[in-house]
Amino acid sequence: MRRIKTPSSSLSFLRQRSLLSLALIASAALALSGCGKSDEANAKAAASSGAVQTPTKTELPRPVRTLVVGSSDLSDAMYLPGEVRARFEQRYGFRVAGKIAKRMVDVGQEVKAGQVLAVLDSQDVLPNINAQAAQVEVARTDLQFQQSELKRQIELREKGFVSGASLERQKAATDAAVARFNAARSQLASVQNGLNFQTLTADRAGVVVGVDVEAGSVVSAGQSVIRVAQLGEREVLINAPERALTQLKSAAGFLVAFDAVPGKFARAKLRELSPAADPQSRTYAARLSLIDAGDEVKLGMSATVRTETATGQKIVIPNTALYTRDNATRVWLVDRATETVKPVEVTLGESTNDGVIIPNGLKAGDLLVTAGANLLQPGQRIRLVEAAPTNQPNPPKQANSGASATKSDAAKKDQKSALPQSNKASTSEAKKP
Repeated sequence: MRRIKTPSSSLSFLRQRSLLSLALIASAALALSGCGKSDEANAKAAASSGAVQTPTKTELPRPVRTLVVGSSDLSDAMYLPGEVRARFEQRYGFRVAGKIAKRMVDVGQEVKAGQVLAVLDSQDVLPNINAQAAQVEVARTDLQFQQSELKRQIELREKGFVSGASLERQKAATDAAVARFNAARSQLASVQNGLNFQTLTADRAGVVVGVDVEAGSVVSAGQSVIRVAQLGEREVLINAPERALTQLKSAAGFLVAFDAVPGKFARAKLRELSPAADPQSRTYAARLSLIDAGDEVKLGMSATVRTETATGQKIVIPNTALYTRDNATRVWLVDRATETVKPVEVTLGESTNDGVIIPNGLKAGDLLVTAGANLLQPGQRIRLVEAAPTNQPNPPKQANSGASATKSDAAKKDQKSALPQSNKASTSEAKKP
């Protein structure tokens, strides 16, 4: 029996197809929304990390300037200011205290041995001398009386009128009077010496280089009054910093120049070096004996001392080749085979006019980057902007240069001569009619 479809069954079939279509559309929309959210999340993560989304491309070699490290003969030279002094200098002062009545010499005046330099006021000494002279007279009178009494006691003892004990007492009194008289005379001599010490005289010949006090000043015993330098041997006084002590001790010699005598030089040798630093300046006093200074070199002249040390092979590089990373000083060395760079840690020495001395870390012949060091990375490929020179030792007179600078004249000539063939062909065709 044939079944006939009714309108209600067809309507149900249509509903099922529409529901199935809606479900497929909803699932597709969810998938698309999920992809969009993941892309947005990735973009936000990249933005938060600071990464810049750029299309990847092959990194080009970085252009740098280089030089070939070379060693040269360097002599460590140091310049220190100084002053010409006498080898021996006396500071004269009075042996007793008093008031200066007169100063007899001036600065720069030459004096002879025994010449009077200054005189004290004797008003305070003369009364003491008179008083002590009176004490001497009292002691002499007492001594004479005791001596006469002893003589009388001896005569009476011989006659038996006095006892032996009385005679012994008189002898003791006489001896005491002798001692008092001698003491009084010694005191008088001491006071008279004080009068003699009122006059200050020079012990040796020399020249007055300083006057510490003037007439009318009251000085104590031993205080410096006049400074006299002996004529003869001269030397230079310098104040050396702490870092120069080793160089002073190891110096092969010293050359002294004088500002007041242009063109005048004198050799010197180290005679004395203070073992302790000055508490104010924190420098060490050193004295250099002049060997061949002429008569034109005067005391008090300003001088410049140059230390001379043995020459040696040292490496000097420009400061632009250095860079600091992780609290270490490094340079970039170029590998000629791969045209890449690698960092090498170096030890810094003293600075020169052309750069800095490298005691350790480099050797002659190394190819060094001198420009663009802060922008490189280990293993990065580079391109030489200028051709590095060959390693040739510098002459000894170049004492402040240890590395030869790069020159690009030869490279520029090669670039001009090596024109492309296409350019030559086009040029010849253009000349044809």
